[in-house]
Amino acid sequence: MPESAKFERIGIIGVGVVGGALRAFLEKDGLRPLLYDPGLGLGSLADVDSADLVFACVPTPYRAGTGFDADALYETVAGLSGSKTIVIKSTVLPGTTDGLQDQYPQHRLLFNPEFLRESSAVEDFLRPDRQIVGFARQWHRPAAEAVLRLLPRAPYEAVVPSRSAELIKYATNSFLALKVIFGNELFDLSRALGIEYEDVRDGLAADLRVGPSHLDVHDAGYRGYGGKCLPKDTMALLDLARELEAPLRLLEAAHEVNLSLRGESILDDLAKGGAPASEVLAA
Repeated sequence: MPESAKFERIGIIGVGVVGGALRAFLEKDGLRPLLYDPGLGLGSLADVDSADLVFACVPTPYRAGTGFDADALYETVAGLSGSKTIVIKSTVLPGTTDGLQDQYPQHRLLFNPEFLRESSAVEDFLRPDRQIVGFARQWHRPAAEAVLRLLPRAPYEAVVPSRSAELIKYATNSFLALKVIFGNELFDLSRALGIEYEDVRDGLAADLRVGPSHLDVHDAGYRGYGGKCLPKDTMALLDLARELEAPLRLLEAAHEVNLSLRGESILDDLAKGGAPASEVLAA
């Protein structure tokens, strides 16, 4: 980690799946990050406030009535004093990092999307297929490049405007959601034809342009896409697209199919993303 010397103290706020994987990586290289996660009883905001580089890994759930909720992230940034490099690893809608930079010009706000599977978070963090850091201001590009070199190296690396990095994260999860729904509909067509879906799936996945991920129709014991990320992220992106009058018609259709497959269980998926079940919305 040759660039770590640029940052005397590193802090992590939110030590869940993403923050925990980041912690494991830093500690593996002999660093002892300052930690703060009130839900886990770890550290204090005052401890992390002494860091000059802070990673924000707090929940950004999807809530009824308001949709995407970045309140925890805004509270996190508001609680940090001085002049710091703050790297947002929470999934945030395009424009969020820019907005925070406008509000807190004393800091350098960056965005570093994470592409982890919860079941293998540490392994995925250590061996990423891509590493992307976004900057909200062009003059913060050197800080973004330093953070990029601090993190695990990847075959694809890029420093881009934060809005681009934010959309890359949502585009990734939304494309995977589309792939899940396509596999589910192929499953139904295969049954109607009296053939084995597994034969179709394996032959399709053998095409290197397609690959095997997200084509197991009964993955996790249910049909459709679920879990902490895909439902909340697709719904948040759909809201943004409607607001901008740039509808994502294909993703809208996939969302409707997923609702028909998942029904009320979509509420549990959104709750896993950080919102209480009483405050989530399925449509």
